[in-house]
Amino acid sequence: MTALMWHPRVTDRRLRDLCADRPVVITGAGSGMGRELACRLARCGAVLELSDVDGAGLESTAALCRRPGTSVRTHRVDVVDMQAVRDHADDVVARRGPPSLVVNNAGITMVAGILDEDDEYSRRVMSVNFTGMVNGTRAFLPYLRRAGGGHIVNMSSAFGLLGSPAQASYCASKFAVRGFTQTVQDELRAAKSGVGVHVVYPGAVHTPIARTARYMDPGVRDYVTHGFDRRLPGTRPAAAAVAILAGVLAGRDRILVGIDARAIDIIARVFAGEVLRPLGILERPVFGPVVGRRDG
Repeated sequence: MTALMWHPRVTDRRLRDLCADRPVVITGAGSGMGRELACRLARCGAVLELSDVDGAGLESTAALCRRPGTSVRTHRVDVVDMQAVRDHADDVVARRGPPSLVVNNAGITMVAGILDEDDEYSRRVMSVNFTGMVNGTRAFLPYLRRAGGGHIVNMSSAFGLLGSPAQASYCASKFAVRGFTQTVQDELRAAKSGVGVHVVYPGAVHTPIARTARYMDPGVRDYVTHGFDRRLPGTRPAAAAVAILAGVLAGRDRILVGIDARAIDIIARVFAGEVLRPLGILERPVFGPVVGRRDG
């Protein structure tokens, strides 16, 4: 209901026009925003091609989406594997034709101070969040260009606008998503392509990401998840999904989700480093015990 109040133009009719009887591809569809995007698009009868590495979560999403007039297929795909992503793209297009919408949503995080990060998992964060998005864009973009149009949505973060304590690898990956997507947007504009590419900056969205994060100190898990779920102002995943679709329908290059994301965007644009210290004070209820553990 809240999402409808803020985005009344996200109607079933407009979403059907957006999909145009072509498939919708969503990665990371097993939970969170990926699941809610799938559920909202299912209501308008979209042809859904959903992927995740979490098979149980993926099937739960599919069960929520299946209804008369809606086609849902699930795929176990690790977005880090470029060949698997290309095979997935080829399979979707061979069966259903080129997608109308590709949402590169898969993402993970690690909560740790910079000196405590696990090197291997840090590389995994970058691979899933950034390389997975690159793989999805490169695999599907040629099909969309040949079809003369469509949309690619790449998921950055408010932490792709401004850094955050205890999130070094996550922030780096989301800054990288931002830079890559802006470059693709510029190239497609120069080529006068009909393909729209959108970068999304969600603020705190109450998905399972904090609960499923890698914690180098298990003792802070409850503190951080409680802070993320209870202390941070945030957006519900269903409302975030509608905000993303509203941005795609409006043709926005940059889609900010949540009041907090809008505030961080203004801070990053206008004040930059001058507000990093007060911003750290605001984030202390979530990440304080993590970044305070070591002094060098």
